[in-house]
Amino acid sequence: MTGTLRTTPVASATTAVAVGSATRAFLAVAALGAGLLHAALAPSAPPALLAGFLLLAVAELGWAVATLARDRPPAFRLVPALALLPVGMWAALAIAGATASGGTVLALPLIPMGAASLLDVAVAATAAVVLRSGNPRPDQGGLRFFIALALSACAVCAVTIPALGLTDAGIAAVTVHQHH
Repeated sequence: MTGTLRTTPVASATTAVAVGSATRAFLAVAALGAGLLHAALAPSAPPALLAGFLLLAVAELGWAVATLARDRPPAFRLVPALALLPVGMWAALAIAGATASGGTVLALPLIPMGAASLLDVAVAATAAVVLRSGNPRPDQGGLRFFIALALSACAVCAVTIPALGLTDAGIAAVTVHQHH
């Protein structure tokens, strides 16, 4: 019995994945909201975390723009893991602060960090579902993209704007005595 062994090609992390326009709209807007929150949290963080928050913000904002501009978001196969990285870092900081013997707990604002984590988890879960399904839904025109973009923007703004107001940058922006 002679036969050929057929193997399916293994997709690498750099292989581009086509994502439907409605899904791309949600992913881009959610990453934009998380990036804005991380950027607003950076000024009040200690120097080591300031660099981390700024790096996260630049990465999330850049990925959001690239995702909205392209049919195939960059490094999409890595997104579920990369989007959960800030959530894991926040959990590690909370555990380290809770178990610190010196009594110094790093106090990051709960609501802004929670909102950014919620948006990061939404990006990771959506990307994982798209990757798991294997075949993207075909685009059904510009109207579907516009509706998805508008609904995504409304939902993300409802989470992001109140959280931005609770950061030090948000508080300084509305304080009359400080020229910010």
